Amino acid sequence: MITKKISQGLIYSVSFASLCATSALAQIDEIIVTAEKRAENIQDVSAAVTALNSDALAAAGIQDITRLENVVPGLRIGSSGGEVRPAMRGARTNEVGVAGTGIAEQVVGIFLDGVYVPTTTAGMGTYLDVERIEVLRGPQGTLYGRNTFAGTINVITNKPVIGEQTNSMKITLGDYARSDAQAVINIPLSDSSALRVAASSEKRDGYVENINVSGTSDDLKEKSQMFVRATYLKEAGDNEFLIRYEYSNKDANSDAIWGYQQLAGYQAGTAIQGHIYGSYTPTAPYTGESPYRVNRNAVSFDEQETNSLTLQGKFAADAMDTKVTLNYSKLSGSQYYDSDYTPAGADIYGGFGRQDDHETISAEVQFTSNGEGPLSWVGGLYYFDQEADWEWLSSSDTDGDGNPDVIRVPSWGNPNEDMHTVKSTAIYGQATYELNDMTRLIGGMRFNDDEKTFTGNIADWEDDATTYKLAFERDIDEDRMFYASLSTGVRTGGANDGRTVARGAPENYDNEEVTSMEVGLKSVLMDNTLVLNVAAYSNEYEDVKAQLFALACSDATDNNVAACVAAGTATSFEYYQNGGDSETTGLEIEMQYAPNDRLYITGNLAFTDAEFDSDYTVGNQYINPLFGLGNYQNRQTGNLFNMGGMKPAFSPEISASFSAAYSYDAFGGTLTPAILFNWLDDYYTFDVNLPETLQESHTKTDLRVTWKNDTGLTLEAFVLNVEDEAVLARTVVHSQRVAGTSINSVQANWNPPQTVGFSMGLEF
Repeated sequence: MITKKISQGLIYSVSFASLCATSALAQIDEIIVTAEKRAENIQDVSAAVTALNSDALAAAGIQDITRLENVVPGLRIGSSGGEVRPAMRGARTNEVGVAGTGIAEQVVGIFLDGVYVPTTTAGMGTYLDVERIEVLRGPQGTLYGRNTFAGTINVITNKPVIGEQTNSMKITLGDYARSDAQAVINIPLSDSSALRVAASSEKRDGYVENINVSGTSDDLKEKSQMFVRATYLKEAGDNEFLIRYEYSNKDANSDAIWGYQQLAGYQAGTAIQGHIYGSYTPTAPYTGESPYRVNRNAVSFDEQETNSLTLQGKFAADAMDTKVTLNYSKLSGSQYYDSDYTPAGADIYGGFGRQDDHETISAEVQFTSNGEGPLSWVGGLYYFDQEADWEWLSSSDTDGDGNPDVIRVPSWGNPNEDMHTVKSTAIYGQATYELNDMTRLIGGMRFNDDEKTFTGNIADWEDDATTYKLAFERDIDEDRMFYASLSTGVRTGGANDGRTVARGAPENYDNEEVTSMEVGLKSVLMDNTLVLNVAAYSNEYEDVKAQLFALACSDATDNNVAACVAAGTATSFEYYQNGGDSETTGLEIEMQYAPNDRLYITGNLAFTDAEFDSDYTVGNQYINPLFGLGNYQNRQTGNLFNMGGMKPAFSPEISASFSAAYSYDAFGGTLTPAILFNWLDDYYTFDVNLPETLQESHTKTDLRVTWKNDTGLTLEAFVLNVEDEAVLARTVVHSQRVAGTSINSVQANWNPPQTVGFSMGLEF
């Protein structure tokens, strides 16, 4: 077991190090993480883990989840509108938010201070005053449970510091009228308690120009968000009690929900570029549009409010420690957008959207051994209860002039309060046994029970699952460890909307399961100046679900689609189907090198071979969700479409990153220029691999210069995405019917363009 000096000065990561400090370490020292729910050296964890401290996060410009992909091998962060779609090791997140299919379940579990983040909307939250982020790659079903199918992202915020008054503030200005401000204050209340408050405001004009109206008032992808966190800590000997409250508010003229633009429409296997909705037909060209330029007349907005309260107690005893974590969170929001993506129509209210309210209660009791013998263990009990009341938003023509003039909640066969609930309980444990000073065995298991209930026309669903981990660790010497592991994970199933079931979609879809074999080598070399970690894995995914769409009757009075189309009551609804299995094998390499106290270099390389098995098929005898593609690549047989050999979304075969930072004395302080460079091979951004869903290989470069002095003043200038390349953030192959013809439309959105900025920070 590697047991060298522990330091918070530098952290094992694939990002820039804290070389902008006035004196940097001449060695790379280890860091303590809680990736396996107990404090341990990151090099002693028998899993692929990337950790980034606050300096590394700031140096890489990570203010939310979207930029983590730049510094973590094998991680891709797709997004659409205000929803996050993480992907890792051949697994991807298709569903987001809440809809007729239930509450979205991502493949990478996101945890904030040990609490599961229950929605893909909340997953886009602000990273402010964060101590570190730990990204575990591979299924984490034993210790973390449901929806850690591909891995976890653990965000750990700073706790109050007792006996120390500290203050910090930072202002950032940039293009697109960006103006961010943040402040953190730590207040000692007594010799055993303290309060810490962090707050921020982020504002920016939209970087997607809407040419329909002059000026920036209706440009898309803008940001207007505020956030505050207050944390109280009380210590009593070895015990502690913590209260943490968070609040955020977002009110933006965004493109909402999915955030897509039209690329093309497929009719009878032929792709025709252009719009397919409203007065625009598949033969109409784009009207001067681009990834960052649209022409829409309907209103768009994205309003979100979140509240979260966490109570946590830690109680120490001779035999074991006990930690109790209770959380209540609420998210309320509404999103609306121009659903035909065009200037068609004469009124600004013609569109589509969603409003929802989520309330979540979770509780976890964790026990950790304190013994000195060869056996150590961690175990616990877990409870999760989530309710989501949601409705679609549409529009009505109340004055009879033929144009929508009000946003409303359509009935569409569902009650006004369409409640979805998720309940999950679990018991888990994991133990490590030292055979000798060099060899350890690990075994763990978790029992999950999940239940989903719905109102309206959706069937209830429940299932249970058992996940496990077996691992072997062997110290080659004090600086190198070999490990091998076998682990499993699960992503919960659910039920489809009754309207799509009436069209032929399956009533339920099953749990997805993964079995992963991984071997790895963790090394600290060259007198603690070089860290080299390697992991190779093979993942077998079973019952992988596909995201599909079906044209169904929105009024629930007539299931004859042709009649519904004629009556104007047909809408495309999302549904899911277990299509079959998929396989992923890969290799990940991480390196950090600090040859002296001024230069810090990092690099990572990921090889990923992921594809759906040859019998992976969607559709059935009743429904063909990809009819518009025709017999694309000879994959269509009747209503069945075979996706065998296609690549899961966001799975580039090769991805690499490199960063370098060099510090030197200048202008009465320390000046640190730094570069972060990424290269990615071709990859698809939707599971149905069409030319329009392909993101071609590309590079992305970030440049940053930081100056810091002994008084706590920090100045920084940066350029992000130097290439100014439009990179796809997500595509979708949607099913629709236009002018009596079945069409599969391809819709897309993109990551931000090049941005520049300047920031000033002060610690005092």
